[in-house]
Amino acid sequence: MVERYLANKDLEGKQNLEYVNVFAEIVSIMHQDYAGYEEKKGWDNPDYFTQKIECLETSELMTPQLFTEIVNEYLISFKDRHMYFHLHNSEKVEAKTCGFSIRNYEDALYVTEVYEENRFGKGAKIVSIDGQSISSIRKLHREMLRESHPEREEWEDIMNKAKYFELINENEDLVKLELSLYERTPKKSTYAMHFINENTLLLTFSDFRDPDRIMNLIEKHKDDLLESENLIIDVRSNRGGNAHAFSSLLRYIFKKGEKPSSDFKVREFNCSDRNVELFLKLVEEVRNSTDNGDTLKMLEFAENQFKTYQNQGFVAFDFSEYIAEVENNFEGEDNPKNVIILSDCYCASAGEELVEVCKESSKVTIVGRATMGLNDYSDLVSVNWDNQFSLYYPISRLERKTEIDPIHGKGIQPHIYIKWTPKHIEEDIDLNQALKLIKS
Repeated sequence: MVERYLANKDLEGKQNLEYVNVFAEIVSIMHQDYAGYEEKKGWDNPDYFTQKIECLETSELMTPQLFTEIVNEYLISFKDRHMYFHLHNSEKVEAKTCGFSIRNYEDALYVTEVYEENRFGKGAKIVSIDGQSISSIRKLHREMLRESHPEREEWEDIMNKAKYFELINENEDLVKLELSLYERTPKKSTYAMHFINENTLLLTFSDFRDPDRIMNLIEKHKDDLLESENLIIDVRSNRGGNAHAFSSLLRYIFKKGEKPSSDFKVREFNCSDRNVELFLKLVEEVRNSTDNGDTLKMLEFAENQFKTYQNQGFVAFDFSEYIAEVENNFEGEDNPKNVIILSDCYCASAGEELVEVCKESSKVTIVGRATMGLNDYSDLVSVNWDNQFSLYYPISRLERKTEIDPIHGKGIQPHIYIKWTPKHIEEDIDLNQALKLIKS
């Protein structure tokens, strides 16, 4: 399958964006170029959002931040978490965020991380937003939360629109705070490997966006991998990137004589004019950023396919030869003897692929919570407007739609499920469970 790189299409020379025109192009993309447009025809209501945008623009009340919120609300209609609309920090505008992360537990929102916000710390308990209880908000805005299970809900969009909220701080005081929005700070990737005890390596991947750096890390620690009895791989917050990045890790995950056994899932690519243009552009960008032979070979094959089938609708690309070549390029190892994957609902895209492949190994135990479950529509490209906004959307879908149901919206299920609770903020319960398994 094609690695997930992002292509940019710049609309140059537009100093003053007309929001209604940008939105019209987004609707056009969702109705013609998006991989799920056939199955999800009629799911959206673009006229409602167009009228809302026109009214705000005419009244001169529209802002880049507000437009971003409206577009993301529109995209929720398609029930696909593998696409995003982002506002970028630039000289003209700053993308804003509440500055902290939250997670639902028993109808309260617990602060799991603080970034730009400094008025409270991790563990603070939010009990109401704009005077409404968390339970009532869940009933009114279930679609915006994107999930039906509390520990998988996404609260950032609702939080970013709030005026004020009430929380219980570390002193057990109930505090009412006005929401502050902060300039979004880019988060750095984490690729790390170290011994956490004499026989156990911990490998952490925050994403798979830099294949060369990841493969160099694995190569650097190959002796450690072969000498360690236990390997723990943390992909709980891995949002994806290039699936090829973890290919050199597979030899340590599977035993000698053992390889992934599931059938290759054929994907269909929407070869619209726009998608072909975007993909051909990203091929050039990738060629200038990596010299990895497997990646370049696969991209060259996909490039030729897109050129051959341009404007011919959905076409199945047969990557089985290349996938088989990657899988046959390794021979499993006896060490590490035990491999534990730490998983959560924030693990998506290529991160989710790693969990799915690893689950086929007899060495592996998956601990934590199910992955996000969004790879039925995949292979993202992006369109950029005036260096302010970017729409990222998938251009491929699984050929056999019946294969969507076990994973879509449910994710790859762990062998050992651990319910998320606020105790996870104080200690790494998942990692502790992994260490207990190793000892036993």
